[in-house]
Amino acid sequence: MNEDKKVPKRIAQTLINSLKGGVVPRTGLPYITVGRKNEIEALLHDVDIVAEGGASFRFIVGKYGSGKSFLLQTIRNYVMDKGFIVADADLSPERRLQGTKGQGLATYRELIGNLSTKTKPEGGAITLLLDRWINNIQTDCIEKRGVLPGSEELLDEVDKKIYTVTAGLSEMVHGFEFGSLLSKYYHAYIDGDDETKMKIVRWFRGEYSRKTDAKEALG
Repeated sequence: MNEDKKVPKRIAQTLINSLKGGVVPRTGLPYITVGRKNEIEALLHDVDIVAEGGASFRFIVGKYGSGKSFLLQTIRNYVMDKGFIVADADLSPERRLQGTKGQGLATYRELIGNLSTKTKPEGGAITLLLDRWINNIQTDCIEKRGVLPGSEELLDEVDKKIYTVTAGLSEMVHGFEFGSLLSKYYHAYIDGDDETKMKIVRWFRGEYSRKTDAKEALG
């Protein structure tokens, strides 16, 4: 820890409470991170690859208490500061990559529930991301297409853009529904229909256990 850095009281208290409870703090980690230079540099190299449109995958292996979660939380905070969206989930017998009793779906739900950004670091950022994405598409259509805000032409242009962006997913499981619900979410966003928006967000979170439940709620 750099002695020249003064830790703000609020962050210091959060750090102390988390460490006393035996959990990795979600804020203030740079103040107490020491001795992980090589590991952090390797992971930051992966981050640079992802930032350029690539992908990376690593296993971090270590004994209990060796600092795996601490290291991952450090990188998590770093990439959020860089504008990345982060999702994390702890695997368990109930949450696995696949399974016959919904374990894979449980992992997906955990990941989506923990979606985080710099402005929403504690998770639950799915609605924020959807609204921001739609707003960016609207802005792009207004600036590049010259359509007027609030016009029917803008509605049509945004719908076209949504389907263009999601066309590559149409052959995947639920890919068509994904694009259709994004469009439906957009119209609910424009109409101020929070009830419909929440029903669609529940679909994105994987909260409908049966197809019939989703169809009844979403049509």
